[in-house]
Amino acid sequence: MSDALISRALSEIPVAIGVILALALVVVTARRPAMGCALFALLVPLTTGLGRGTIIPVFRPNEALLMVLIAGIILYRLRRPEPRALSFLDVAVGSFALGTVVIAALVLFVSSPAQLKDLDNLRNVLAPLQLLAIYLVFSRTDLSSRSVARILNLTMVASVIVGLVAVAQLFDLFGIRELMSSYYPPQPLPAWDHVYRPASTLGHFSSVGAFGTINFILALALATNRHPAFNKAWLSVVMVVNLAALVASLTWAPLFVLPIVIAVVLWQGRRVPRELGVALAALSLALLLAWPFVSARNDQQNLVLAGQDIGIPQTLQHRIDLWEAFFWPALSEHIWLGTGTVLPAAVPDELLGFVDNEYLREGYRAGVIGVGLLLLMLTSVAVNGWKSSASPSATRRSLGSALLALVLFFALIGMTAEYLFFGGVSQLFGMMVGLLGAAAPVTIPFRRATRAIGQPALA
Repeated sequence: MSDALISRALSEIPVAIGVILALALVVVTARRPAMGCALFALLVPLTTGLGRGTIIPVFRPNEALLMVLIAGIILYRLRRPEPRALSFLDVAVGSFALGTVVIAALVLFVSSPAQLKDLDNLRNVLAPLQLLAIYLVFSRTDLSSRSVARILNLTMVASVIVGLVAVAQLFDLFGIRELMSSYYPPQPLPAWDHVYRPASTLGHFSSVGAFGTINFILALALATNRHPAFNKAWLSVVMVVNLAALVASLTWAPLFVLPIVIAVVLWQGRRVPRELGVALAALSLALLLAWPFVSARNDQQNLVLAGQDIGIPQTLQHRIDLWEAFFWPALSEHIWLGTGTVLPAAVPDELLGFVDNEYLREGYRAGVIGVGLLLLMLTSVAVNGWKSSASPSATRRSLGSALLALVLFFALIGMTAEYLFFGGVSQLFGMMVGLLGAAAPVTIPFRRATRAIGQPALA
């Protein structure tokens, strides 16, 4: 056998292993959907930053995991079909995902059909469907209270791993920066950004900051509502590590909004847990230990004055200047339906990846209608979260308060970047919304023959 054939055979080994693992996950999910959902919650944050085509051709590993999970769920439902009624949350999430995809696809089909043949453009157009798919999987899978607790615990386990890797990267312990960059290629930075920020396994430093905040809020909500299935010491560890990851990411927008979302969770739960005090003490320690990096980041921000008495970070002022000079003028000509995710020629090529505003990005996708559908979805999630405060189920109360806080979180930090759809973040948000939808459905009686969703009671 020639050396070329041996080399080619060896190169196919990772693909073969990946196929075997994928088939195994399909079988596991088809037999026990709750286990497939739990593995998905654990593995997605740990694989999001792996490059496209590095393990599986064409797809990212986290995308392949979702397709495998869906395949297993479909096989399970073929054996056990169960019709489900629509809920208001279903309509809100589905309207956003399907509406923005249809609008973006039609805009490109009419204005520039060739753009739809480009794989990157097509992926951008179809991106909201991933959020919808994750939501449907977790809202339509029969999950016992023990299964939900397992899923949330594994989610937090993944967040602890992500957070510890981020902290190790910040201090470059054991040469981990170089090791991680070999498998998790970092995202390109703007020309003015020269401060190192860890991306951990998520592929982007802002994802680390947002992901850490979400998991901190989840653990805080579980502690505030005294969920009996979660150990207090474990929740303290989760909160401490995720706050340390937030500091390590050197991403300040989530940190500035953190007091507001903490207040929402405490107000919703009508209680201040002791674990919060431990976490805030750890936050102070993390800021102290990482002060050289924090200081360098603050120097880079270089606070400048807008007018006489309002300090604005230079990086935010730079974004505002770009919005006013390029992004808003280019969007204003397509204000109602957007440009189908493709930025107009008026935006310089070097700025195409730096819109840095959730609402502008959604405006380019589907115009004012797309922004309206996004706000409708977030409002629906917030209303469901607020209504869950009166539930006797600790799971519903915890998910509800966490998501009510997170809607406010995304609404505010969306002004500085597209946080909601960063890798790892959108998957976690879709999963949590799906679990809330499964736990507390409000159905739409559109047909007399359609029965309400019957989910196992969650403790």
